Amino acid sequence: MPLHIQRERLNTCKKCKFFVESTSSCGTLIVGAGTEVDPEENSVTYYKEKIKLCGCFMPLKVKFRFTSCPAHKWFALDWKQNEIAALDEFIRRIHKANKIETEDLKLLYYWFSKVTGKHEQPSGCASCIRDLITEFRRQLGKIETK
Repeated sequence: MPLHIQRERLNTCKKCKFFVESTSSCGTLIVGAGTEVDPEENSVTYYKEKIKLCGCFMPLKVKFRFTSCPAHKWFALDWKQNEIAALDEFIRRIHKANKIETEDLKLLYYWFSKVTGKHEQPSGCASCIRDLITEFRRQLGKIETK
């Protein structure tokens, strides 16, 4: 993702009335998979439309090409539905795996590069890999994949 678009997105978020400065989140911050948050807690009315704020840590979310603002202030870039479905299928498969194989690790970082526009060397750090998979799952759960 180009840095200027990341900055533009984050600046838009910071100006939004739903942005929580203390946590840099869109509404109530949702931390970790399986965290229970009252669905109504992040539901708001915005221009007569009921929307669910994502609860994401925005400095990270703005880096992903396939994410968008729940209030429609910025949108996903360069993603076709079949690419989103392929990423979703891959993440579902490796999320269930007990161990990430080398080829899957390379593929995970391929998707990371495609989503963020960064070309970084794969990390073997288990918590880094787990965090990346968790973030992909959270973001994919917010969009239609079929």
